[in-house]
This record gives sequence, structure tokens and C-alpha cells, in this order.
Amino acid sequence: MRPLFVTACLSLAAISSPTLAAGPQCPPTITVTAQPEAPGGWAPYAGRDSHGFVGITLIEGDRATQMASASRSTLAPDNEAKHARKLVQVWEFDAAQRGKLFVLCRYRGTEATLAADLPRQTRRCTLTLETDIRGAVLDEPKTPPQLDCR
Repeated sequence: MRPLFVTACLSLAAISSPTLAAGPQCPPTITVTAQPEAPGGWAPYAGRDSHGFVGITLIEGDRATQMASASRSTLAPDNEAKHARKLVQVWEFDAAQRGKLFVLCRYRGTEATLAADLPRQTRRCTLTLETDIRGAVLDEPKTPPQLDCR
């Protein structure tokens, strides 16, 4: 398959300064255009699919270098708690020891992702995911995961 092209529709309100002060917000959906490679005798036609936000990966280091690497420096949550059919994951960052960080937004049914650098003043990120009665994260939640970085 040829490279995927990812398009995220962001309004001007989504990139206003109050939103940036709180950290990047993963778009609830992305549209991915895929161009298949066709074997002899076949004609390829591109497809466009919408994919819902399913979660994040926090990565330490230079974004361009880390995204080109097969082994990224991912950060595990510092704390994880289940409350009333929700899983809350928390990452905490020490200002004195913090290097470059970025968030990788992941989407259902695709390897396409979006990435954004976290502002230097970010000290904490919280991700809230919907779970079933047993505490397993839902594949298709009623509400998308909620990301809050401050």
C-alpha cells in the first residue's frame, strides 16, 4: 500500500490560544485516504475512511527523530485508576528533568496517527477512557476518550 495521507479537520476555535494553553487536543476523528497498489490488470482506486479517536501515546524526545524510529521512547502512565466505568490514566512531568515531549493521537482501525508537541509548561496529562462493567476499555465508547494536559 502507498503512504497514507491523514487529514484532520480543525476549526480556528480548536487552535485558539486558550486551547493551546491547556495543551493539544486530539481531534475526535480523522479522515484517512489510502491508495492501494494494484497488481497487473487491475486499476487502483483510493478510499477515504473516517476513524474515531481511541487513545494516546506520550513520547519523550525530538518528534521527527522519534517518529522515524522503530523503537520510540514511550512513557507509561504514572498512575491509573478505575472509577464508575471509567479508566483514568495520569502522567506527571517534573519541570527540572523534563525533556521534549509530544502526544501521539491514535485512531481506531488505522495505523495513521497525529502528533503534536506538548507545551514546555505542561506538568500533567490525564486521559479518561470509558470502560465496561468489568473495567475493560470499550472499543467503541459512547463518548470519545478525554485528554487534558496542563
